[in-house]
Amino acid sequence: MSENCKTFTLRTILSVTTGRLLTESEGPHDNGIGRMYKLLSHMTGDSVFTHQSGRFAEECKPYLFGWFPELKIANDFLGKKGLDEWISKTATPEEGIEMWLDELKILEPKIKDTYEVGQIPMVDHEIKHPYDELVAMLGKDE
Repeated sequence: MSENCKTFTLRTILSVTTGRLLTESEGPHDNGIGRMYKLLSHMTGDSVFTHQSGRFAEECKPYLFGWFPELKIANDFLGKKGLDEWISKTATPEEGIEMWLDELKILEPKIKDTYEVGQIPMVDHEIKHPYDELVAMLGKDE
C-alpha cells in the first residue's frame, strides 16, 4: 500500500466494494455519498463526478479487497439473507444497515470500523474529462 494513507469508515469502503450506498448521512438532506466520493478521489488522485463513480469503484475495488481481504464476506451477505433482510426487519434502513454490520463483524472478527486506505498506482486509473466521458456514455457527439 502507498505511504499516502487516509482513514475511512467501514461503511464508506463497503459502499465501494458492494455497490450499495451504505455511507452515513452528514445531515438531514445528505445520504453520505460525498464520503464515498472522497474515498474514490483519494485512491485515484482524481476528482470523481457522479457519472464516473461506477468506473472509479471498479478500478479501486481490487485494491480494497487486496489490502483488506476480510471485507469480501460483505459481498456474500448482501442479498435476501443479509442486508436486504435486515432492512426489511427493522424500523429504518439505517438500523438495518447497523444490524447487518454487526452480523458481519461476528462472522468475520477481523473487520474493523475504520481502515487506513492508500492510493492505487496511477497506471491503474484512467483519467477522463468528466464532460467527455458523459458525452461518450450518452452516445452523442459534441
